[in-house]
Amino acid sequence: MSINMFPADWKASLHTRLQAFRCQFPDAHIYALVDGVFDESCYPLLQRAQHLRYEALFASTPSANEETLSISPLLVEFNDAGRFTWERLLEKTNAHPALSFIVTPEPLQQLAARLAAWCIVDAADYTVALSFADTRILPQLFKTLTAQQLGQFCGPAYHWQYVTRKGEWGDLTLPDEALPAAVGISLSEQQCAQLMRAAEGDGILFQVRATSPRLLEPHTAEHAHALIEYWLGCADHARLEAPPDRFDVCIFGLENPGLEARPQLASWLAEPAWAQTPAALFELWMTEQSSVDVPTLSVETKS
Repeated sequence: MSINMFPADWKASLHTRLQAFRCQFPDAHIYALVDGVFDESCYPLLQRAQHLRYEALFASTPSANEETLSISPLLVEFNDAGRFTWERLLEKTNAHPALSFIVTPEPLQQLAARLAAWCIVDAADYTVALSFADTRILPQLFKTLTAQQLGQFCGPAYHWQYVTRKGEWGDLTLPDEALPAAVGISLSEQQCAQLMRAAEGDGILFQVRATSPRLLEPHTAEHAHALIEYWLGCADHARLEAPPDRFDVCIFGLENPGLEARPQLASWLAEPAWAQTPAALFELWMTEQSSVDVPTLSVETKS
């Protein structure tokens, strides 16, 4: 699992939420933005559906074929006639960071063209795929884009919400001004650095799942990410920049459960930051932990 699972009553609460959208925005379209890379059966399901209109955002790329479309972000318009297929589709996103809702006056093809422009962007002179449908990235993207870029990305949307790491709904703050769709999108070096740092914890979790999955067994997906972010903060405080060193700090933290709650860690983080090696950190933390764990023998004397 990349995020926590949906609550048990998610289908009923989803229906209630959709009806609320209909009442609040009677003239708007309601779309699900689904990241198909997490379950390649989403696209074939939509191909077989009779009552749901959709667009695969990779369809406009030069190399589009059935293989690339099966991992494409999918923009799917809700209607009551296709509710059964809609729920089957959304169920495939359970425990994956793959679902957000957009409520907007824009028709399907117009919104799809707006979003498709962001699938491939220029990032500090490199051409990269921007995984904005991944809800681990989407909130950070909203914080990273300039006001103009965000206006181009969202357009006249009334509401945009996404599934958080807890498996709950979170709202995104929309821009004040809706702008025409962007052409030729470029991200600055600073924006790229912010997005890469936001994705670092998930990259480390991917490696841990592949090499030491037992370390994650006691934790929910959301809590595991919070732990990794804590230890990455410790790596920042020790001015560790090399990816192997940062990974080692995270592994050490996972191998010593409860260490992050020790008061000596809080005290260390409150000190001025200075460059340290992973080995020196581990020795420091374990030495201080041992000193805390040793009981004190007190002897009272009678007067």
